[in-house]
Amino acid sequence: MAGNDLIFRQPPAGGPPNVLVFGEPETPSSGAAYAVGRIPLPAFMVGGAVRVTAPPKATAVGRIPLPAFMVAGSVRYDSAAQRPLIGAVVSRWQQARSIEAPTLARHQVAATARVGRVSRWQRAEPRSAGTAVAWQEAKQSRAAVSLRHQAAAELSNSTGVHWEEAGRALGAVALRWQAAQALGGGVGLRWQEAIRMQRGVAARWQAAKALARRHGEAFGAARQVERGWVSRWQAAMWPQPGRSVVPPGGDPCYEPSTRLVFREPQRHTSALIFICERHGLPPGTGETVVVPILEVYSVENSIALSRVDGGDIIDAKGFAMSLDADSWTWQWSATIPASALPLVAADSNCDPVEVIANVNGVPYRLTAESYRRDRSFGKAEVRVQGRGRAAVLDAPYAPELNFAASSPRSAAQLMALAMTVNGVSNGWGIDFGITDWLVPGGTWAFQGTPIAAVLDIASAAGAIVQPHATDATLRILPRYPAAPWNWHTLTPDFVLPAAAISVEGVEWAAKPDYNRVFLFGATDPGFRSQVTRSGTQGDNVAPQVAHALLTHADAAAQRGLAELSNTGRQATVSLRMQVLPETGLILPGSLVSYDGGDAVRLGLVRGMQLDWSRPTLRQVLSLETHVEA
Repeated sequence: MAGNDLIFRQPPAGGPPNVLVFGEPETPSSGAAYAVGRIPLPAFMVGGAVRVTAPPKATAVGRIPLPAFMVAGSVRYDSAAQRPLIGAVVSRWQQARSIEAPTLARHQVAATARVGRVSRWQRAEPRSAGTAVAWQEAKQSRAAVSLRHQAAAELSNSTGVHWEEAGRALGAVALRWQAAQALGGGVGLRWQEAIRMQRGVAARWQAAKALARRHGEAFGAARQVERGWVSRWQAAMWPQPGRSVVPPGGDPCYEPSTRLVFREPQRHTSALIFICERHGLPPGTGETVVVPILEVYSVENSIALSRVDGGDIIDAKGFAMSLDADSWTWQWSATIPASALPLVAADSNCDPVEVIANVNGVPYRLTAESYRRDRSFGKAEVRVQGRGRAAVLDAPYAPELNFAASSPRSAAQLMALAMTVNGVSNGWGIDFGITDWLVPGGTWAFQGTPIAAVLDIASAAGAIVQPHATDATLRILPRYPAAPWNWHTLTPDFVLPAAAISVEGVEWAAKPDYNRVFLFGATDPGFRSQVTRSGTQGDNVAPQVAHALLTHADAAAQRGLAELSNTGRQATVSLRMQVLPETGLILPGSLVSYDGGDAVRLGLVRGMQLDWSRPTLRQVLSLETHVEA
């Protein structure tokens, strides 16, 4: 192939079809002429050769119009300096050859950069020598390490020798221990010998006792002498004649038992709280709870709500509970998380959920009746409200029934009749704490719920109805255990100092000073009675009282006492205090002696409100006091 042959390695990319584009080199060679222009080729040509003759000595520049098949170009004069361009191109398909023609294709020029890249790859060969040297040094270091390993093996052998020495020492110790065992066996034999000697001594001592008996026969017959021995726990003898032994009074809550009974899971603290439920005795028992005067009153408060069925814990954020003399059951409310709503929601039969509220260890059984959910940004709460357990005796849980007694019955029996449905008891009991009286047959007829019937019977004698804390029992208590002017003769249930009260409020009021009241029954010709305050003329008559169950003087006396006691100048004292362990919740009907600093007031608790906002727990008492009393 001639030197001026053109070799096409790839089809043309872009531009007019069948046209060869010639460009001038970057550095023209002297004495050579280059033609620049376009040569149209037939469509069927793939490759070919163009020969260019040497240029003349003179250069002519101009334009000659040629037909469409002519070649247009320009001629330049060069200095004819010999600048041969020799290069070797390494390609994937063929070996590079010397290029005599000064014309270079653009594609071949780009191949020169590849040579540079190849040369850089070749430069990595000297570095391999450096790596080999470093590897040889690593071999030397490895050899040194191997030598050290062999030295360590020698040390290990010496350690094995020391270990064998320790083994022999251990064997020697074992021999000494066996020798000690042998000595121990000898000591054991000596100890057995000592036991036999002791038994022998004991036998001689018994023989001496026999001699003592024979020696005693010389003095006469022996007499039995009774002697009393005092043990640590009790007296082992009867008291001597003329003397009496009074056992010391102890804590009524003391029980000699190591058994701990936990009523509820302790969640907020690990402290154990011991509560004596016999401290807070009901009014009229003669026991007085005296709160001492202290600088600081510290109480570990604990309130927990749980379901009666299942015992699921209800995490309450706030809790309130109240009871007054005119209420026959508790009123309560609580704030719980929205997630605890299923624990207080009524079932499919619309039966209320019963919960247990433990207030400092004392349980109170309540009923959840209504609930409301409040939701705000980032917070959702449920407000639960309800009444005590006795709510099941009222609407809508209990139906209205007709109650009547055709035969004579007492007031307590009429209340028991109200706790029946078609002659069958509903499970509730009556703790009748007032004076009972007889009611003739056919006198009383009532229509309503069971609790309404009990309230009607209690109102005839001016009594109040109070629920039990947990049991299905209604307590019937007198509204006034004694007339206010005779309260000084009663033993108060609680004695409270001003130091134990955080907030005190007194409100004075004046009521008509009645001293006589007339009472009427509904029997034919009817029962009539009058009650007059002793020591007065009975000139200030109260409005008359009429009730169907006023059929006996005992009922009239109790109702008359209630009417005449709520008269005159009074002062309602509000006391805010902690729920102390010795007092617990002070319920309505309790007689309290309060020393406010300026005066000592005796009053009956008419209302109690409990408020708990974690961790603060307070109870607010409302006392009815009389100025002249």
